[in-house]
Amino acid sequence: MKKTSEFPLGPVLPPPPEERRYGARRLAAGVLLGLTGLSVTGAVVSSTCTLCYAVTTTGGGAPVAYVQGQESYQQAVERVEAQVSEILQEEYCYQEVPALVPTIAPRQEVQAGADLTDALMDTVEQVKPACLLLVDGVTAGACADQAEVEAALEAVKDRYRGEGTLSTYFDSEVDLVQDYLPLEAELLSGPELAEKLLPPEGEAVEVFAAQEETVRLAVCTVEMETYTAQLPPEEEIIEDDTLLVGEQKLLREGSAGQEERVDRVVYRCGVEEERETLSAIPILPSVSTQVAVGTAQGVQGAQGRFVWPCMGSVTSGFGSREIFGSTGFHRGADIAASQGSTICAAAAGTVSWSGEKGSYGNLVKVDHGNGFVTYYAHCSALLVSAGETVEQGQAIAQVGATGRATGPHCHFEVLWQGEPIDPLQCLP
Repeated sequence: MKKTSEFPLGPVLPPPPEERRYGARRLAAGVLLGLTGLSVTGAVVSSTCTLCYAVTTTGGGAPVAYVQGQESYQQAVERVEAQVSEILQEEYCYQEVPALVPTIAPRQEVQAGADLTDALMDTVEQVKPACLLLVDGVTAGACADQAEVEAALEAVKDRYRGEGTLSTYFDSEVDLVQDYLPLEAELLSGPELAEKLLPPEGEAVEVFAAQEETVRLAVCTVEMETYTAQLPPEEEIIEDDTLLVGEQKLLREGSAGQEERVDRVVYRCGVEEERETLSAIPILPSVSTQVAVGTAQGVQGAQGRFVWPCMGSVTSGFGSREIFGSTGFHRGADIAASQGSTICAAAAGTVSWSGEKGSYGNLVKVDHGNGFVTYYAHCSALLVSAGETVEQGQAIAQVGATGRATGPHCHFEVLWQGEPIDPLQCLP
């Protein structure tokens, strides 16, 4: 088997019979001159020619090959028998009975090894020469000669070539091999081989390969593309201490810009696999989107968000205090008011608790949905239920002295992200 290095390089073939006959005629002339005893010509012949054997078959005619001796010929016959047996999948015995005739021939025409084997293979009637296409080591098809296989491969590439195509290559190892096939083996024409290798229009090569149980031959193309690209606006962040942490406000809607790009793109069977921008020329600048992001938190963030839950004097503030004979930390502020007076929601939100809660007595919790939660404790009556949405200033309970209390008042707490802060600093 003779393998070309890789498509599109061609194989090295033995010289055609015409060249052999021409060589034989030159040899005969050399021998004739040598026999005449011409010294100069004899010197030339001796330097370019050598003693050897001409191999002729039973059919006669021009020599099949020139060999150095019987041993090299016998080795070539053994290789032919092994090769043909493998091709036919049955034992084969070389049928030609050659004659080895001593002669003189040009040194370059004396054959050995693979060249001699190929010369003898040409005399085997049960096989025929062919050019095989191998894709990743698997035979994809065969044609009578290399030119047809090369034409088929170009036709496959043409399917994916366009006006902007810079180059094409196969995403597989593609080899062209000169070999022999059984005489009855089918040989494809170039167009037939191309049709076998190409999937139907619009069908992926992998799907085609799975359906046809054939080899995969994918074509990659390198394209140069020029187009106008949209540039999305950048986002400009502006800190705002009037907004709470986590809150945002759109200040300005941005607009997209444009630039002209030149890209180098690699497609595999028409599907983009790689893209590289070679140049980008601005056409229209983009305008950034401005977004205000809150930085306020805790007491600072509460400013202007809450109103007094009830009117009265503050009898106990936030922080450490002595009560009931012991020192403790007071988490809120106590606002004294008459029994049954109205307690309002300090800000809009959702009631997360409405019921009795230990030392708080009757308690209402309102989650304001922005990190703040407020407590209203020691109530004599509860006017809202858990899950109910309330507005700022809406009546939610009545002042009482339930739980651990010394008299009627509203215990008011403000929590920021789960931690209590001084409610008096949050009120106007």
